[in-house]
Amino acid sequence: MEQKNGDIVRRHAFHYRYDTALELQLLNELYALVRVRFNMFTATKKAIGWRENRNGHKTRLYDKPRTPYQRVIDTAVLTPGKADELAALFSATNPADLTRGITDIQLRLISLAAEKTQALRLPATRAKIREARTSVSRAS
Repeated sequence: MEQKNGDIVRRHAFHYRYDTALELQLLNELYALVRVRFNMFTATKKAIGWRENRNGHKTRLYDKPRTPYQRVIDTAVLTPGKADELAALFSATNPADLTRGITDIQLRLISLAAEKTQALRLPATRAKIREARTSVSRAS
């Protein structure tokens, strides 16, 4: 789960604190767009095994990059109705429009969070010259 937080959530929603109803609404819109872009248009490689060279060093083997959408279609586990629904979503979605929508929401979230972040920002304090030379201080 933490990998998803870093890879998906923090990359798109950043490390700000969101605590209003408007920010929650924007985050829900953002995650809906990010989910479609990731599952339909972001190709990933999956580890499929190990290979050993003549010196005995092991390296991972990966399959060809494919999107999660392509992987689930290739498995043929979907009902025909669900497969048609995903195909319609794929053909109706423009990746450029999707990215523009994500960027717009991100800019709105940043502007909302920047005001709160600046209000909470404490003044930076530095160790004084004499503090760094005493044995009690850990500033040095």
